[in-house]
Order: sequence, then C-alpha cells, then structure tokens
Amino acid sequence: MKNLKICLKPLMWFSALLMTALVVGCGGGDQGREPILGVPAAALVSLAVTPASATIPNGAMQQFVATATYADGASVNVTPTSVWSSGTVTAATVNSTTGVAKGVAIGTSVITATFGGKTASASITVTPTALLSIALLPATPSIFIGNQQQFIAMGTYTDGSSSDITAISSFSSASPAVASVTTSGLATGISLGSSAISAASGTVTGTTTLTVAPVTLTSITLTPANPGLHIGAAQQLTVMGTYSNGTTTNVTSSTAFTSASASIVSVGASTGLITGVAAGSSVISGSFNGKTATTTVTVSSASLSSIAITPVNPSVLSGSSQQFSATGTYSDGTSGNVTNSVTWTSSVTSVATVLQTGHASALAAGLTVISAAQGAITASTNLTVTSPVAGASINLGGTSNFGVLAGTSITNNSGGTTLVTGDVGSPSQTVDPVQAAGFTNYKSGAILATALADLQTAITDANSRTCDVNSAAGIDLGGQTFGPGVYCYAGAISITGTFTMNGPGLYVFRTSSTLNSTANSIVALNGGASAGSIFWVPVGPTTLGANSVFKGTIMGQSAAITLGDNAALQNGRVLTASAATLKNNVISR
Repeated sequence: MKNLKICLKPLMWFSALLMTALVVGCGGGDQGREPILGVPAAALVSLAVTPASATIPNGAMQQFVATATYADGASVNVTPTSVWSSGTVTAATVNSTTGVAKGVAIGTSVITATFGGKTASASITVTPTALLSIALLPATPSIFIGNQQQFIAMGTYTDGSSSDITAISSFSSASPAVASVTTSGLATGISLGSSAISAASGTVTGTTTLTVAPVTLTSITLTPANPGLHIGAAQQLTVMGTYSNGTTTNVTSSTAFTSASASIVSVGASTGLITGVAAGSSVISGSFNGKTATTTVTVSSASLSSIAITPVNPSVLSGSSQQFSATGTYSDGTSGNVTNSVTWTSSVTSVATVLQTGHASALAAGLTVISAAQGAITASTNLTVTSPVAGASINLGGTSNFGVLAGTSITNNSGGTTLVTGDVGSPSQTVDPVQAAGFTNYKSGAILATALADLQTAITDANSRTCDVNSAAGIDLGGQTFGPGVYCYAGAISITGTFTMNGPGLYVFRTSSTLNSTANSIVALNGGASAGSIFWVPVGPTTLGANSVFKGTIMGQSAAITLGDNAALQNGRVLTASAATLKNNVISR
C-alpha cells in the first residue's frame, strides 16, 4: 500500500501539469500561443502592425498586417484574429476583421489592432483622389478614309468617380499612316487598316482600336429633275455622287450620258449638255461607277421668236476676251439659254473672233458685230476693242494667247474634262487638257520659251507699280468691293464668299505670301471692270477652291498654281514658271 502511494505521487503531479497546459491552451489569461504537446505555452510578448505608416489616395485601400511575437521568439500573423479600429473614421475606415483600410477623405488616422490583450497602431495618410484608369469613347469605332472621329477620354478615379479628361490627355496613333490623331483626340482616316489610338494623362494610359474602312459610292443624283426645254435650247445636267462617308462630289465629267430618244433630246455623251431637238419627251440616263440615275426631259412645241445677246455693246481691251450669252424667247412667252445652240459670228475677224460657245477674243482696236443665229432668228451686238493706254495694263507679250502656261509641268486628272480656251504650254504634261478649236498645245520650241521669258518680264512690270494700298498683314477679300488700284500685302490674300471689283481700270493684287480662294467663292466684276485688266501676283503658291469662279490673270514667278475640282477661271489665265495642277476646270483667257 505504501509502495502504491509512492507510485501515485508522480502520476498526480503530471496530471496537474497537463491540466494547467490545457487551461493555457484554451486562451486563458495573457498566455498567447497554444502549447506544443508536452511543452508549456509561450507567453505573448508584443504586437506590431505593418506598415507602420501608409499613404493612399482618397478611395484607395491599404492592407495592414498584425504580427504577434512570443516569449520563445516565435512570430505569428494574427491579422484575422485581431480586432481592428480607426481613430478618425472621417478620414479612413478599416475592416474590423481583415485589417483592410480605405481612404474616405483627405486627412490622417491611426489604425489600431488588438490581440491577446495587446494593442499596436500604424498611421495612414489620405491624399487627394488619384486617376486609376482611362477609357476611350467611342470604343473600337470604324470610319471611312477621309472621315474624322473625335475621341473622348473618360478618367476613373480611386474614389470611384469618373470625368471627361480629354482636355488634359495627350493622344497618339500607333499607325499614323492608317489614322492620324491630333493632341486633342481628333482622328482622321488616312488609309485602309486599323490603328491603336491611345490617350495618356500622367502615368495612366487608355487605348482603343480605330478601323479605317474604304469609301464606296452609294448613289448618284441627276439634276435638275425633269427639266423642260424648248426646241434648240440647251441646258447642262449635273451628276452628284454620294459616298459611304457622307460626302458628295460632282462627277458629271466622269459620267456617261444617253438619251432614250435622241431625235427629241440630244445629250453630250461625256458632258451632260442636253439640247431640245423636237417636241416631246425623252429619258436621259447618267451612269457612273456602276450607278445609274435618270431624269425625263420635256421639249415644248413652242417656236423661237427672238434672241437677246448679253452683254450689250461691251468694250474691251485688245488682248482680252469677252463671254457672250444668248437667251431665246419662245412663242409661249417663256425663255431659255440658247448660248450653245446658236451660231456665233464676228463681222470683222481681224478685230475679234468668236467661238461657238460665245467666247470672243479681242485682237486689235476697232469695231465688230457679234451675231447669234438659230434658223431665221438672229440677234447682234457691237463689240468695241480699244488699245491699252500706256502703263494702264500689264504687257503680257508672248503669254497673252495662253490660257495655261507652266514652266515645269501640268498635272491634269485622267478622264477629266478640263477645257482651255487658249493656248497651253508646258514641257511636261500628264494628261493634255482639252482645248477649244483654234488653239495649240506647246511642249517645246521658241514660242514656249518666249512665253516663259515674257511672263517674268510681266511679273517684274507688275511688281514695279506703286502700291495704292500697302499692308504688312494679309487680307480676306470676301464680301468686299474694290475699285481700280495696286494692292500690296505682306500676308496671304484669301477670298471667301464673293469679292467684287467695280469700275474700269487696272487692278493689281500682290502678296508676299499665298493666294487662296475657298470652295464656291466668286470673283465678280461690276461697273465696267474688265478681267483683261486684273492681275494677281503671289510670291507663294496659289490654290483656287472647288467649284469657285475666279477672274483675272494669275502670274506665279516661281510657285505652283492649283485649281480645285470644277473651279472656273473665267476671262483669265494660269501662268507660272513652276507647276500647274488642273481638275475638271474651265479656263477661258
């Protein structure tokens, strides 16, 4: 029995020790880490929070970590078993179980973790909201060649808000040969393909893909719709092409025309000029690039009663020209333009000749009668040709008979219908312009060389004239009316809208820069102003806008002259020692 007691004492002591360990392992008191079987639990010595300090933009988040250190030197991540709190919840909040803090307003806060009776803290500073990402709108758009697309950069911030940051973003194109883009986000389709368009603000960049598709012809329209004609009267039809990019272009010169009843209405196969032949109606068709448009032309049975010619009894300088028009009045009281269907004659061809388009060329001082006839109906008017007063005009010498003269080259569009009433001259010509009967195209020889030399003499003469107006700036002549004079500008001369010259005399416009007219602009003459006395002398290049109407002689000393699509140079000349570019133009010297 005594021996049994002796044996039970160690067993009782071990049981007490095991019970104590179990109590500690159940989290009792401030003991901390669970014991290892047979080893007493290590006491919790300290608690630390990392990072000790953090800075985040408003709306962003920060993960804090709580680490417990025990008496035996062990460290344990106790983040999920700690209790978290924020000292200033108006600046930053913290998830009580995860330790993830979030900035809610600019300011600072203390983030505290509590575990096993110990606490530890870290500081957090919340700065202004930061840009998180950029989205480009519209997303993955598609445009046609020549069309434009404005991109908008939308920025998303760390607080979840978003705003338009286009104005503070910088745009770029990965493939500028496919699509270019301005720094403000306006992209232009250049060629078929796709390009990545990016917008950057600071270190943040957003990207989308812009696809450039081919432009296709969608339809053509023939105007005017269902016109009426008289026998012998003519009218010009116009064909406008509409493309998939929304643009429209005059394609009359490239359209093939047919008349269903040519015995009633005839039509120029490549010009679209219709003429009434007999009473009745006919369908006129225009075909271009696989598209066809039609209109019905009705010819009245009314007979021509009289013809009127305008202008009446004009006077021009020798070396210049005058365009006449004929208007027919019919038995039903209506009237129409018959300029291209009458027969034109000049009574004294040594004074002036006249083409069957009504375009008269003044050759020498004197008087001639210009007549227009259709059948037995005739009209006439006097044309007086005077000699220029010495110094009152610019002597063009050998260039006076040229409608187009270029010292290096003439580029004329293939398949186009440029018509030049005058001589043409240049050593290099891609496509010879169509010329009215009686004129010559010079590509070499003495006449061409003399004309180019006389051009420089004429330019020197124009530049030697005393300036009536001398400006250090440029000018837009659109909407203005000028009288005769020498106008000199250091800046560019431009014409938007209509510019009118009023009164007889010499007009010289000199610029040290460029000469440009906008699309559909008009140069008009009034009060006896004559195109033969108007001279434009730019130092820089000249560009006449599409469908514009210009008058006077352009003399380029060493810069190119470009005429836009369907631009008309009425009673004027294109003269340059450089290159000339033509496109479906009408040029009458």
